[in-house]
Amino acid sequence: MISGETNSCSIPTDLVNDILSRLSAKSVARFRCVSKLWSSILLRPYFTELFLTRSFARPRLLFAVEQEGDDWCFFTSPQPKNPDDEELSLEVTADCQMKFPGGNTCLEFCGRASDLIYLCPHISEHDQCIIICKPSTGQFTSLPIPKECNRRSFWRSFIGFDPIGKHFKVLSIGDLDADEKRCQYQILTLGTGNDSWRKIHCPLNHFPSSEGICINGVLYYLAEYSAEQRDGTCYMIVCFDVRSEKFKFIYTDFISYRDNTELINYKGKLGVVTWEYDCHTCTMRSLTLCLWVIKDVEEPESSKWSEYVYTIWESQFDGCDVSTFWGNPILGVTATGEIVISTEDASKPFYVFFFNPERSTVLSVEIQGFRAANHGALQQHSRMVRVFVDHVEDLKFITM
Repeated sequence: MISGETNSCSIPTDLVNDILSRLSAKSVARFRCVSKLWSSILLRPYFTELFLTRSFARPRLLFAVEQEGDDWCFFTSPQPKNPDDEELSLEVTADCQMKFPGGNTCLEFCGRASDLIYLCPHISEHDQCIIICKPSTGQFTSLPIPKECNRRSFWRSFIGFDPIGKHFKVLSIGDLDADEKRCQYQILTLGTGNDSWRKIHCPLNHFPSSEGICINGVLYYLAEYSAEQRDGTCYMIVCFDVRSEKFKFIYTDFISYRDNTELINYKGKLGVVTWEYDCHTCTMRSLTLCLWVIKDVEEPESSKWSEYVYTIWESQFDGCDVSTFWGNPILGVTATGEIVISTEDASKPFYVFFFNPERSTVLSVEIQGFRAANHGALQQHSRMVRVFVDHVEDLKFITM
């Protein structure tokens, strides 16, 4: 076992890197305190990238479970990889990573970039701070909200990552004047030692209507717009380049109802999923998914979309009633193409389903450990769960 600076010098550095890259992010954070030599090894960009490569090979599921008093508890579990056709049911135990005290503040999940979770007060709450946490190590930090977010304004924020400049940035959009529908757009760059917000220009005034998703340095979210040729509300997709801080806009005619729509990362491309429940008979119910995938990520404004439609029968959901799925059951798509669906109440048996479009099979995974970690408290009241797919541990936040 490597236990000190003197002994570690007799082991090749490449071997030390290989061994340490197989540990958890929390263990790496602890091992930085072993010696100055180890700290220098673990802070090198080469090791950071090696660790991330290892993490991509072992993605996990991340769960945020609501607790009493607006607290949140984060769990992780292994994410099934390429299950056999005959293996359609599994049980896995989730491990508790950290507990985050909400402090009686209603926190909303505003997004995720790498393995950072971004939380902010409810859209109408003010005089609070923004929270960025890293469940894999238990770290978190607070950021000030923009000063312009006064008590009469509404605001929404997103987090994105610039893979070229290696910077995390927070985009905040405030609805400063509801009557005139005038918004202000601001940016805060993490890890620079300066927590000041910068105003940026947006050529089209808009206010977000969804959470954001960051794919390869571009932040995507939905926003409303008015179309003269159509009655009612239509939605556009806003594309914000994290590095250049420029906006682009995709106008769509297939998104007309926000509540049943989710933006997803489909194998490195932007995807849009809509869903509806169908009741064929009293005993035959199904979930119909419509998936659109953008063809040209370089020119999203003029790109065409590929469209796919899938039907999943209720009998494939391991006895779960599809009509009782709360809110948004679509979690995303794994790197291997499975569409992931889940229940949302941790006070009941909790399931995550992996739908394979090519084989039309559903792998049912029962997640255990939520109630045991809370000494049965979750059995008394409904507890919302947020699930994140393809969670990988990243050391960037530790080294910032």
